[in-house]
Amino acid sequence: MKKTYVKRYTVHYYEVDFRGKTLPLSMINFLQDAAGDHAARLGFSVLDLMKRNLTWLLSRYHVRVLRYPEVGETVAVTTWPSGTQGIFALRDFRAVDGKNETLAVATSSWVLWNIADKKPASLEENLPDRIALSRRALEDDFTSLPRCDEPADATSFRVGIQDIDFNNHVNHASYILWALESPPEAVLRSHAPFEIEVAYRAEAFYGDEILAKIRKAEKDPDTVFLHGLYQKSRGTELARLRTAWRPL
Repeated sequence: MKKTYVKRYTVHYYEVDFRGKTLPLSMINFLQDAAGDHAARLGFSVLDLMKRNLTWLLSRYHVRVLRYPEVGETVAVTTWPSGTQGIFALRDFRAVDGKNETLAVATSSWVLWNIADKKPASLEENLPDRIALSRRALEDDFTSLPRCDEPADATSFRVGIQDIDFNNHVNHASYILWALESPPEAVLRSHAPFEIEVAYRAEAFYGDEILAKIRKAEKDPDTVFLHGLYQKSRGTELARLRTAWRPL
């Protein structure tokens, strides 16, 4: 069985922004879709695991985009399990265009979760036949992201039914979308995120009101923000993000 998996996509009009460039969320969805297909081929998709009262929970995500493709372009995503880090299973990604030039690279960290016990399950005991390729598309040891203290601004979102995934909580892509909607309009219209780092800390559910806090991270040639996502009524910290933006 191959350790890597490749899936190809064509960028459609509904997957681009007002500039005709692929939406960041569309790129994230390409990666997520390819990962899901590969996990199914290896026998440990969410559907496979739920039969054993297990599931995957995403812990960390780091995406670096070199270029956002346009309508009609082909995107080929290669993904592979890239090892373990303690209780975490790692999965990496590389997306290329029709000329085999890199569009994006990413790495992610996942917890195998026991649904009944509500705690991490052993990778060794539950995935004895897992395969991994000892190669990272993007080197990251997943050190802690800084908390978004003293935010400059905050935006509210309410969790809708389309935000809910197969685990019956908010899909990881929705967290990223809320953060990417938070910068000032001037940045949103003139820049695009080329670096997205996420640390997921708690679950959100249908009907929750989300508070997306943001502040400038540092002085830099690129615009860099720290983000904090919170469940508004309880104040629960849901995720921390760092995003870096550059002019188009």
